[in-house]
Amino acid sequence: MSKVWDVVVVGAGTAGMPCAIFAAKRGAKVMVIEAADKIGGTLWLASGQISGTKTKLQAKRGIDDSPDKHFADFMRINHGTGDHPFMRKFAENAGATVDWLQDIGWQPQDDHPAITYGHEIYTTPRTYWSKDGGIGLANVLAPAFDAEVKKGNITLKLSTRMSELITDDHGAAVGVRTTSGQEIHGKNIVLTCGGYAASAELWGKFHNRPVRGQFWPHSKGDGIKAAMSLGAEFKWADNLIPTFAGTSDPDSGDTKWINTICTPQLRMPWEIFVNLNGERFLAEDNPSVDVRERALMKQPDMVFWSIYDEAVREKAPPLLFAWDKPKQDRAFATHADYRTGATLDELAEKTGLSAAALKHTVERYNQGQAVKSDAFGRLHMPLPIHKGPFYAVKHYAISVLSFGGVNTDLNCRVLRGNGQPIPNLYAAGEMVGFGRFGNAYLSGTSIGPAITYGRLLGDQILVWNSNQSQAAE
Repeated sequence: MSKVWDVVVVGAGTAGMPCAIFAAKRGAKVMVIEAADKIGGTLWLASGQISGTKTKLQAKRGIDDSPDKHFADFMRINHGTGDHPFMRKFAENAGATVDWLQDIGWQPQDDHPAITYGHEIYTTPRTYWSKDGGIGLANVLAPAFDAEVKKGNITLKLSTRMSELITDDHGAAVGVRTTSGQEIHGKNIVLTCGGYAASAELWGKFHNRPVRGQFWPHSKGDGIKAAMSLGAEFKWADNLIPTFAGTSDPDSGDTKWINTICTPQLRMPWEIFVNLNGERFLAEDNPSVDVRERALMKQPDMVFWSIYDEAVREKAPPLLFAWDKPKQDRAFATHADYRTGATLDELAEKTGLSAAALKHTVERYNQGQAVKSDAFGRLHMPLPIHKGPFYAVKHYAISVLSFGGVNTDLNCRVLRGNGQPIPNLYAAGEMVGFGRFGNAYLSGTSIGPAITYGRLLGDQILVWNSNQSQAAE
C-alpha cells in the first residue's frame, strides 16, 4: 500500500488551509489535494467578512461584547433556526480566529470592528474585513501554508480532483481516489472542498430552482457526493434564503452579481421595484435586509425590475455603483436585462411586463409620492416617475454559496443518518452547509466558521499518534 499520511485534506481553501497549517505545526505529515491550479478557493471571490468577539481590536476600541451576545444576535436574526450548538461553538472560538489572522499579518480596516449593513445588523460592532476583501485573507493564509510546505510538513498537489473516498472493511474512511486513479491514504480524511454552488445539477436537485450568482468554479459538490455515498446525512438545504439582489454583467456572460446599490443605509432608493406581474411588492426603503430577502423569495422566479425615469437617472446617486458611463450605455444597448423606452408602453414591451399593470403601478406610486403617503409605507420618495425616457434594470435573487451540507458533530466528524460518525472522516467549511446557521444571513458566518473549524481541526481535534487524545466532545 502507498504511504499513509497523518492527515489528508481535500481542498486548499478557506477551511483546508488553516486545518493543514495547524496540523503541520503539531507535527503531522499532511497531504493536501486541490482541484484548482492555486490555493485559496472561494476567498478569491468573497467579501471576506468575519465576525468575532473578545478580540484585541474590540478591546482596543473599548467595545463590551461576548460570545453570548454574538449567539443571541444569531438567534434574533435567524428566528431561532439553525444548528444552535454548532453556532455557539463558533461564537466561542471566532474571536481567537480573528486574533490569529491578525498575528499572521491580516489587516482589517482601520475603523473595525464595524456594523455592516449588507446583512441584518448586529447589536454590537463585531464584523471585520480588509479593503481587498477575501483576497486579503488569501494573501495571509497562503504564506503561512507555503511555509509548512517548504518545511516538508505539507505536500500539495494542485489540479488534483477527488473522485471518491476509499474505505476499509469496517466502513472507515482510509483514503481518497483522484480522477486520475491515484490512491492517497491517510489516518484522517478531511473534506474541505467546498459546496455545490457551481453545480447546476445538485442545485436543481436540492432546491428545485436555477442557480444564479457568482461561484468558485470548482465547487461542484465532489465532497458532498462522496460523503453521501458512504451514508452521510445531508441537511440544512431548506434554510435557503437569497441575497438581495444581483444583476447581469454585459461583460461576464450569465454571471449575476451585486452591481447596484439596493441597501437603503448606503443609498436610499429613488426607483421602484416591480415583479414580473408589473406590481410593487414592498417598501423599497425598508431598512431590514431580512424583510427584503423574504419578500423577494415570494415573487415569480425570484426577480424584479428596478424602474426609474430620466429625472431620477440625472439627480439620484448612481444606482450602478461600479460601472462607468460607457459600460452602462453598453448594457442598455446590448443586454436584455437593461431596457429603456421613450414611454412606459415601450418599456413594458421591451421588458415583457404588462403595460397596463406597469402603468397602473407607476401611477399609484406617483399618487402616493405627491401626498407623501405610500401604500407600502415607503418614506423616501424624492421624485415621481413620470417623464421619459424610462429605464428598467432586472434584478435576481442570487446565492453565492450552497446552503445544504453534510451533517457533523461538534468535532467535525461526518455523521450518518443514524447519528453515528463515519470513522476517520471529517468535514468543515461550505461542505457542512451555510444553512447550518439558519434561515438568514448572519454577518461573518461563512468565511468565519470555515477558518475557525478548520483551525480547530488542525490544532485540537485530529489525532494521528497513539499518545494523542482527541478533544472532548
